[in-house]
Amino acid sequence: MKTAIVLSLLMAFARSSITGQTWTTQLGIAGGVSRQKPAGTGLRDEIDRWELPRSGSLQPALFVILPLARRIALESSLAASHTKFRESSGLIPGSSSSDVRLTVRADVAVTASLYVAAGGMLRRHEIDGGHSTQIGMVGALGYHHGIGADLDARIEAQWLTQRKTDSIAPSNIYSLVFGLSHALSSRGARSNRNATTFRPWRLQVGAAGGYARNHLYGTLAGIYVDAHESVLDAPGSGATTPPPLFLDAPLAGRLALEIGFGVQRIQQQGATLFDGNVAPRLNIAIYRGLYAGAGGNLQYVEQTGSKGIAFAGANVGAGYRFSVSQPLEGRVDISYTVFKERADFPFAQNTLAVLLGMAIALR
Repeated sequence: MKTAIVLSLLMAFARSSITGQTWTTQLGIAGGVSRQKPAGTGLRDEIDRWELPRSGSLQPALFVILPLARRIALESSLAASHTKFRESSGLIPGSSSSDVRLTVRADVAVTASLYVAAGGMLRRHEIDGGHSTQIGMVGALGYHHGIGADLDARIEAQWLTQRKTDSIAPSNIYSLVFGLSHALSSRGARSNRNATTFRPWRLQVGAAGGYARNHLYGTLAGIYVDAHESVLDAPGSGATTPPPLFLDAPLAGRLALEIGFGVQRIQQQGATLFDGNVAPRLNIAIYRGLYAGAGGNLQYVEQTGSKGIAFAGANVGAGYRFSVSQPLEGRVDISYTVFKERADFPFAQNTLAVLLGMAIALR
């Protein structure tokens, strides 16, 4: 009954007349705050998250908008991750997990800037061989506005309800989401289609994902720990190392400053975990899309009941950039990141990553 009412309202909005509102094909990145509340518990067991970008654990970071009619568009987002952990001595049990989350919804324009949305969510979750499939419904009310020729910014209130499975409790997720998107069929793309001038860099923001192998090793209380973690993430999903979001800013000639960053803050039952990583890197264009770079990392981790720890590290990388369309650029990036041990954290860490990135131009 509730579904029928929602669909009827969307159809009524779609039939009414409105001036100045059209949807375009867009690719965007989202982040924001959310509260997950287990359903029917009657307890203060909510989980609050601040994420930039979204990690994909509750909602995907990347979204695609495809226009269906003048006032109706199909929006889809996907998050996927697979993690495998093992410790060589067997001191810590090994584990593996994977999570795939697909959201599809209809966006319907109410006014030139205001829109409503409704759709569904499908999730496949697996831990150590046990798996379950979860479905849900999503609704949103949002406001979007152009901030450039082809750039669009939006803010929306979002509600997601997740059904119960054999291994996952039902829950409701309430979010305030901020997004930035770029039209993929821009006027600039049409006017520059035949341009042959090579520009080493442009101002752009993007998300990356792929394969990362983390190696954590050191001695604690006389016990040597040697742990390996393999992670496979879709672009825009995953944790803060390597940073899932990056900003490229041209400097001079073939030089550009790249800043990778990721921030997560999770609060549950009075306990808070903060994890932030900033990774500036100086890149140089070598030939066409080929580039190399080197820089540093600053990661700060703090948990309730313990003192925050700042980790300083270094990273080197190389990759190849390629044009997908005039506003959209892809890249394959190979990087190596190292963090030294500290007196209050006697473990060193290095990360080898091969990442696929997608970036949208900011001007």
